[in-house]
Amino acid sequence: MSKRRGDSENTLFNNKNPNNKNDNESFISLDESESSSSSLDQTKKTKLINHELAFEELRIAERPDVGFSGKTIGLKCNYLRIKALPKVDIYHYKFTIKPFVQKPKLLFKIFCHLCLINKFGNLHPVFDGKETIYSSSPLTFDQDINFSQTEVTLFMDEEPVVEEEKEESKGRTWIISLDKIEIVNFKPLQEYINKQRPLTKEVVRCNQVLNVIINFSAQYKFDVNNVEEWCNRMAKNRILEGMNKGFCKSMNAGWENMVINVDFNEPDLRIPAEPLIKVIARLLRKSEKNLKEGINLEERNILEEALIGLNIRVVHRGNPKTRYKIYGIADIITEFQNVVTDDGSLMNCEKFFYQEYKWKLQYVKLPCLIVKEKLFMPIEVCEVLSGQRLEAIEDNTGIGIKLTTENQDRFQYISDRVENVLQFDNTECFREFRMEIDTDMMSINGRLLNPPKLLCEKEGKLTEVKTKGGRWTFENRVVQVPKQLENWSVISFDDERTNSRIQNFIKELIDTLNELGLGVVNKPPILVGNKHSIRMAMGIAYKKAAINKTLAPQLIVVIITNHSKPLYAEIKKVAEIELGIATQVITSDKMIFRYNKPLLANIGLKINTKIGGKNFQLADEDMGFLADIPTMLIGADNSHPSALCKVKKSICGVSGSMDSSLTTYVGRSSVQKVLFNPFVENLEEMIYDLLKNYYDRNQKLPQRILYYRSGLNNNQFRDVLNIECISLKAAFARSYQSSMPTLTYIIAEKSQHTRFLPENPEDADQFGHPRSGIVVDRGITIKQEFDFYLQSHPSSNAQSRPTHYHVLYDENNFNSEELQSITYKLCFLSSSCTHAISMPVCISYASGVANRYRLICNAANRDNHPDAMDIDENGNDNNNHHQNNNRNNKKNKKNNFDDNNCQYILPIPNEKCQNMMYFV
Repeated sequence: MSKRRGDSENTLFNNKNPNNKNDNESFISLDESESSSSSLDQTKKTKLINHELAFEELRIAERPDVGFSGKTIGLKCNYLRIKALPKVDIYHYKFTIKPFVQKPKLLFKIFCHLCLINKFGNLHPVFDGKETIYSSSPLTFDQDINFSQTEVTLFMDEEPVVEEEKEESKGRTWIISLDKIEIVNFKPLQEYINKQRPLTKEVVRCNQVLNVIINFSAQYKFDVNNVEEWCNRMAKNRILEGMNKGFCKSMNAGWENMVINVDFNEPDLRIPAEPLIKVIARLLRKSEKNLKEGINLEERNILEEALIGLNIRVVHRGNPKTRYKIYGIADIITEFQNVVTDDGSLMNCEKFFYQEYKWKLQYVKLPCLIVKEKLFMPIEVCEVLSGQRLEAIEDNTGIGIKLTTENQDRFQYISDRVENVLQFDNTECFREFRMEIDTDMMSINGRLLNPPKLLCEKEGKLTEVKTKGGRWTFENRVVQVPKQLENWSVISFDDERTNSRIQNFIKELIDTLNELGLGVVNKPPILVGNKHSIRMAMGIAYKKAAINKTLAPQLIVVIITNHSKPLYAEIKKVAEIELGIATQVITSDKMIFRYNKPLLANIGLKINTKIGGKNFQLADEDMGFLADIPTMLIGADNSHPSALCKVKKSICGVSGSMDSSLTTYVGRSSVQKVLFNPFVENLEEMIYDLLKNYYDRNQKLPQRILYYRSGLNNNQFRDVLNIECISLKAAFARSYQSSMPTLTYIIAEKSQHTRFLPENPEDADQFGHPRSGIVVDRGITIKQEFDFYLQSHPSSNAQSRPTHYHVLYDENNFNSEELQSITYKLCFLSSSCTHAISMPVCISYASGVANRYRLICNAANRDNHPDAMDIDENGNDNNNHHQNNNRNNKKNKKNNFDDNNCQYILPIPNEKCQNMMYFV
């Protein structure tokens, strides 16, 4: 194999040694750097990066070649080919509206109304939903070349109206103006496709315009043209009550043409407008009658986790337009809850509702909702607004998964919608822009890569485990480096507390651990924990785990009731923040199935990894160039908060390999200062820490680094590349005395809508999906850029989609064959299962680190409520509802609460867990 280090001309720095023969590179610690001589300081300063220079010199890596190994597989993909780009110049206008409108739906409705009343004459411009309009010809209002401003009036019947203001609801008027910005020509994009021009701002601009044109077409039909007919068509997509399939499109550069990716979103569980008590009954799997008896603490926590952030309306006032947002669950039940009346006095909630509204409360054993500070609302007078997502309801999830796994049906569905709904050939804007689209889905060729061989032990010798279809078993084999399990305990938080069942399960688990080679020395004490005092119960389990007093406790096995996410979060918080010990949580339903060897084996693999062992590694022949010189894999991922998330902060996770077999990892997490920031803000410090850990373990530093990055979209690639390369190189400069490691920066996109269907059923699995190991680097990829699609994981009862890898920066000069092969093989090294996963394991671990810290932060802030909002008919915040009798003044109070400025409790990870693979 040829040398790669120092070959690349596309580098940020010119200070690395091409030969780089110093394998025993010393690590520069912070203390050493502060006490070093001025000459060394000056040398280090020359390594630091000039930010402006880096932005100018950095170029996205070009495709070196295409892959060749593996059996060729014919595939159909959900892409449409654009036969001809717009043959006219596109006029770009800024769409300004006064008074300002923030709601996207209202903005789109106003624009569509302008089209319907022919304000643009015979032209059919497109709108991006914010402030941009594109047209095939110059635009004016009412065909007056000097008239670029007009008025539009809409009667918003569907908007909420206050009873006192009904007579004023005669319509709203806006002043619309157009300002010409630029003329967009598509010649740069065509040159880019023909490999005559690099990726420039002009090329990106053309792609943005095309995406607006494509997406506007269907949205316009949905909101304006033949709404009843469209709704009838889309009604056929309804799977179950509250479950719908959405449609999505995006445009990208392909091998020789621009291509459109068409797909439907997975079934989305959304609740209809119904009494909140019905939603709670489904959440807790109880009848409405049983809810009158009240709920326990665990059920209260489940409700709090699921309901916070939902929008509701109250029905006891006779005005269904009054809306609130749920911000918490009260600590006491309605029967003992007091409310503040209009005169400032306290009154029992049950008595107040009967006296004020003649409403006799039936569910007084349930807690009230917190809908603003000091404003409590009984659950039974609340109704949820339709269309909201409630992730905790899982009744129909299995059916949704079953429907989405039928790959042939998916492709037939897409074809039908392209022909009958999108109708590209019958769209006015496409005809005006003179675009031509092939409505037949593209056929491409993929290659089936050879699976790797894994090494584990059998009868005291290293033996190969052959994989088939992305799966393998551990039958009659032991893990490669087993760790002796001596100090551990078991604690159960299960309601049933069937001690005999727990003992039988633990006995089977011990047998499995011994078969895997762990060598269980002591049987663990089995405890029963109080769910109302988790901290104390876990503390006792920690002490009981110290069977051998000369060794530290290694593990606590925790058994919990099914569907107990708040309990799980609290257990992890106590164990990993306060106690510093690994835990293995098992739900009680797993103990029902006796002799479930695959399940027990997976649990055993996770336990071995958490206490410091190694399960398996790639065979020497599959390590390839990774074994040539010390190599470190780094994965990074961002976790952004959902609408219902307690801690409204973005959290980044980073993981790094610590050994030559690339199976031992260390993880670090960091809270981002800027919400939804795509960049890893604290990357330099975390990489520096990982390199220090690597040096402490190996007494040398890696000479090659592969950095796999997830959590980004196409529009963020260039900016993130420049900024994060600066941070990576800065961490290298702080860590290395002389020569720097070579870096390859790879983006991995999982959240995209590419799907493959094997044209020959014999090349498909039982669900009609491609087999594990399919790679595509032609047809729908960019000819001049280094990207490829890889489906590494086997499909099961879930959707199967490939991951899109995009090499942005490559100092190692990899060819396509090498990088595709090693990326595929790295997907086989997960310590928690016996099948290939969808991404290299370093990304999976980084994601696990970020998600685990978010889980812990949410648990730490469970009782940390911000000031809640009372949202009235006009979207205003009615603060001090019961203290202020002036209803006109309350409408003028806006919500100034900023989640990003809220003071959250951010626990500091325990040092004992920092070098432990607790995130597996």
